[in-house]
Amino acid sequence: MKKLPLQSATKVATQHFAIEQAKGRPMLQWVGKKPIESVEYYPAQEKEIYGDKSAKDFNKLFWGDNLQVLSHLVKEYRGQVDLIYIDPPFDSRVEYVKKVKIRGEKIEGERQGVLEEKQYNDIWEKDEYLQFMYERLLLMREVLSDEGSIYLHCDWHRDAYIRLLMDEVFGADNFVNEIIWKYEGPGSPSKTRFAQKHDVIYRYAKDAKRCKSYELYYREFVSDKDANFGEDEKGRFFYTLPKGDYSDENIEKLEKEGRVYRTSKDGIRIKYFVEKVKGGFMKDLKIQDVWTDIPSLGLTANALEKTDYPTQKPEALLERIIKASSNEGDLVMDCFVGSGTTCAVAQKLGRRWIGCDINLGAIQTSTKRLNQIIADQQQDKTKNFKGSLGFKVLNVNDYDVFKNELEAKQIIMEMYGVEPIKRTYFDGALDKNFVKVMPLNRVLNKMDIRSLIKNVNDKIDGFTVKTKSKAGDPVYDEGVLVICSGTELDVWDFLKKENKTGVMIDVRDINTDKKNLIFKKKPEAKIAVKAKDKKLTVELTDFYSPILMRKLEIENEKVLKKDQQAKVGDFKQIIDSVAVDVDYNGKLFNAEIMDLPEKKEIIKAKYEWAYPKQGDYTIAVKIVDVLGEEYFETFEVKA
Repeated sequence: MKKLPLQSATKVATQHFAIEQAKGRPMLQWVGKKPIESVEYYPAQEKEIYGDKSAKDFNKLFWGDNLQVLSHLVKEYRGQVDLIYIDPPFDSRVEYVKKVKIRGEKIEGERQGVLEEKQYNDIWEKDEYLQFMYERLLLMREVLSDEGSIYLHCDWHRDAYIRLLMDEVFGADNFVNEIIWKYEGPGSPSKTRFAQKHDVIYRYAKDAKRCKSYELYYREFVSDKDANFGEDEKGRFFYTLPKGDYSDENIEKLEKEGRVYRTSKDGIRIKYFVEKVKGGFMKDLKIQDVWTDIPSLGLTANALEKTDYPTQKPEALLERIIKASSNEGDLVMDCFVGSGTTCAVAQKLGRRWIGCDINLGAIQTSTKRLNQIIADQQQDKTKNFKGSLGFKVLNVNDYDVFKNELEAKQIIMEMYGVEPIKRTYFDGALDKNFVKVMPLNRVLNKMDIRSLIKNVNDKIDGFTVKTKSKAGDPVYDEGVLVICSGTELDVWDFLKKENKTGVMIDVRDINTDKKNLIFKKKPEAKIAVKAKDKKLTVELTDFYSPILMRKLEIENEKVLKKDQQAKVGDFKQIIDSVAVDVDYNGKLFNAEIMDLPEKKEIIKAKYEWAYPKQGDYTIAVKIVDVLGEEYFETFEVKA
């Protein structure tokens, strides 16, 4: 990807691209529904590079709001993405956290130092959720190729709404499948309902008559006690069906595909069997729209692919989807990338890929996972591999203050002294005000104000009447404080004219207040860097993460017996990964040295590198702790 020169960034940022309107009926309505007519182009900044640095084509992992990332991609990738899979928020009313452990086999204290790192909050207002999904689906359709498919993963919380949205955006005629993924596990039964044991995956095409689609099979054990099953004289495994079960036309078609062979005038033998096993055969079955053979990761506690990222989906699920709707070399995209499963499977299957997430923890988890896969592929040196062995991490817009939306809200509420309130539209209370923290990754807009006023009206019984206006309308003692990150130009005027509630509504902009806010403290590190006779040595001698240690302190306070409290005896136990760029150019972080220990291992802490020639070099060291907090430092050396 050609990097834009700095001086042209302002000019590029003003580019707009027209967006085709939704196909039409059936149409779903909600408060504040607004189609996207055009999008502004957001430039991307390349930040890091991994794998084969000389690759001709790099896969891309974007950190940013996927609406802005998709707006960026419309310029370069309109009509070029062959397959989209997304696992968006389900509106499950759940706060998702990632379980984090201090590293190392030996940890003082019986507890393993388990911490919880908040990842994202899946709690939405219905209108806000529908507009959120609508905007993004419109842009995904723009980048999807004419032969492409989109798979949207959801569950019972919003599947009915999602189906109507997909019909409107892609057209009901382009509906392909409703896939039921039934998984094992305890479920969530109650006295009034059956256990919920499945998710729904909707598959739509850009054009159902042209979309790529490939038949897949899975294997199932069948006992050899069944008389219809057997092995013929040529060692072919089969079972016999009467000829009447197939038309002559179907038999000829299956014969050409090598799936059947004739045995007599009365019957055909179906070559469904691929191997003989003890007690029976393994049978190939054509995959249909109910999937029962892929277990959830939760059922396999020690699965090697587990990253401990919440809502992670199994690789087998994505492998099936990718193989069903793409070929090697095709472009696969996931703009709710999470733990990176889609990109990981696409990488293994030789597809090109684009991933995106606004949560920095998701980008870190995916980067580490993908880097390990590529390292294994480079060692394996697989012939005829059609994918790329290099990928870049890019930013769209600037997200340096917060790691994710949930963390942003938590930090802001702490800084303003807001007392949290659970199970209500409002996030907390401050003095006599109810507080609503708006999404901090975007500016406050008029749709937010409409939703706010509607919720104030709905909850007006919870306010205390202070007096009455001259017109006799009630004026309330409590007010509402809205905290946001920037506002549209006319929001204040709109709020003044629309607020007929009698409740005073005030807006605080953190962009104005942030000089008075103390944001999270960054980690600290001591690193010794030496160069002699073209040999570089980088050694970590100490590392301290204020946020991690404070969280560990809080967790230990819950344990009464001090000898069972987790203690960190070695700074290396709190480090997740180390990356070193031995010739940093000041723009793109290019890691020649990567230390990615397994879950129970710790980092090496000391690294060496031999330069091919003498010269002045800039060394960049990036350290990520087990909570995902990052430390970055550069050094100048003469080798």
